[in-house]
Amino acid sequence: MTGALMIPRKLITATLSAAVGATIALSLAGCDFFVPQTTETTVETSDGVSGQTGKVFVGNAVLVTGEEGQLSNLVVTLVNEDFVDHDVSIQDVAAGAARLVIVPAGSTVQLGTPDNQKVLFVTVDSPPGSLHPLTFMTTNSPLHLAVPVLDGGLPQYKDLTPPAVSGTTAAQDTK
Repeated sequence: MTGALMIPRKLITATLSAAVGATIALSLAGCDFFVPQTTETTVETSDGVSGQTGKVFVGNAVLVTGEEGQLSNLVVTLVNEDFVDHDVSIQDVAAGAARLVIVPAGSTVQLGTPDNQKVLFVTVDSPPGSLHPLTFMTTNSPLHLAVPVLDGGLPQYKDLTPPAVSGTTAAQDTK
């Protein structure tokens, strides 16, 4: 008779253990159902703005102005995620000026940093701390960005200010 009672007791013990385990697992996993996951949200962790135009990613775009505040150096990373070269037109909406940058297939082009191509724009009406409208465009895919205007006051931007060359205009790109 004791043998017949042991089977139900083992069954009850196993069932209770499974139920307690399932309750603990569900209560621990329940957080995923009620708390939003931060990995699903894109957060800009830089001073610049980013976006996508066609197959070209525009990353961390900022305009760094010099002491005079007339010219600004565009600092941006362009990443071509395609298998063909892309021409990226960068248009200053306020001034109507445009620059063309060729981004080779599957590569990254950095603009505005020391030892890289400089793209200058006139930003007289956009002092440091403001936003300046720029449009990045590949084949019929415009990306309108309000790009932050910064100055060389912070150490990380000191070497990114435009060259202080008399007679330099926004129509001149320097290298």
